[in-house]
Parts: sequence; C-alpha cells; structure tokens
Amino acid sequence: MTKDTFPELFIIESLTFEDERGRKLEGEILRDILALSGRPADYIYIRTEKEFVAALDQFYDTQKRYLHISCHGDPANVSLTLDRLSFSRFGELVRNHLNQRRLFFSACEVVNDSLAEKVLIGSDCYSLIGPKDQIRIDDAVLMWASFYHLMFRDGEDSMKGGKIRWALRRVKSAFEAEFDYFKPEGGRFIKVDIEER
Repeated sequence: MTKDTFPELFIIESLTFEDERGRKLEGEILRDILALSGRPADYIYIRTEKEFVAALDQFYDTQKRYLHISCHGDPANVSLTLDRLSFSRFGELVRNHLNQRRLFFSACEVVNDSLAEKVLIGSDCYSLIGPKDQIRIDDAVLMWASFYHLMFRDGEDSMKGGKIRWALRRVKSAFEAEFDYFKPEGGRFIKVDIEER
C-alpha cells in the first residue's frame, strides 16, 4: 500500500568540497526562496552513499511528493561529495522511494535515457526531469526557483504533465536551458516533448 503524499519539495544536495567553501549552496537558496512564497521545503546536505540512503528514507517518511537532487555527475554516474554512484546503483537505491512521486535533478548531463531506464522501469515514479546539458550554478538556482514558483504559485496541489511542460518552456526561454523529461509508459519509459501543447 502506498502512502498518500503531500505536494511539497524535499531537497538532497551533495557537491564538491570546493563548492561548499564560503557560500550558500543551491539547495539552501532554493529552500529559502520557496519559503518566501509559502511553500516549505525540507533540505538535507549529504556527502556519502550511506548518508544518501538515510536521506532517501527521510524523504519517504515525510510523504513529500517531489524529490529534488542537486549534485554533480556525468552521463553514467551520480557524484556525491565522497562517493560516485553508477546509474545502476543509484536506481537500486531510489526506486522504492519514488512511488507516486517525481524526481528532479539539478546536475549536468545526468538525466538521460540510461538514468531513466534505471529509475523509471520497475518503479511507480511519475517522472524524471533535469537539464540536458551543463548549466552554470548561478543559473541553476534561479532556473529551478523559477520552475517551482511557476508550478506552485496558483496554489495547485499537484504537478500535471501539461503544466510541467508549460513551466519548462518558460524556463527554457528565460535561461536558454534544454531539459529532458521522462515518464513511464507501458512498462518502459518515453521522453516527453516539452513543446507539446
């Protein structure tokens, strides 16, 4: 039996030691911006796979519907501060935590067909969304804050495909950022065309 979920965001962040030095991090800023618009978000910073597993358990227990992960990576791996997770390993860890939830990635080059296969097949995750190419860290926080603001500003209690595409088109236009948006379909997954109206 799946628990009912709440239309709120849970942010897990893991960056490099260099990223951590002397400034507020993307996830913290995003949490603070959402709080200004009356949308509380949980935030946790982690450095290891073991901490990631604990953070996923926390996310699941909060019953929040939207998981936002801010990290580094490449087309085959998710990078934490001290550990590197292959997409296969990442999929094993997250799959059971994503029932009736959405996963958003703020990470360069991570969201692709390979990750979609490992996350979406065999889970009840509604979608996987993230930037297609490299993004600047200053653009990333503003880009995601804009996306979530557009999604939440009208007081809606859920994210639907049409509104997600609408918000992604606006963010794409403002930041010249391309997104990959995957969703499960018929035991497989498909790439959603955000230009579809």
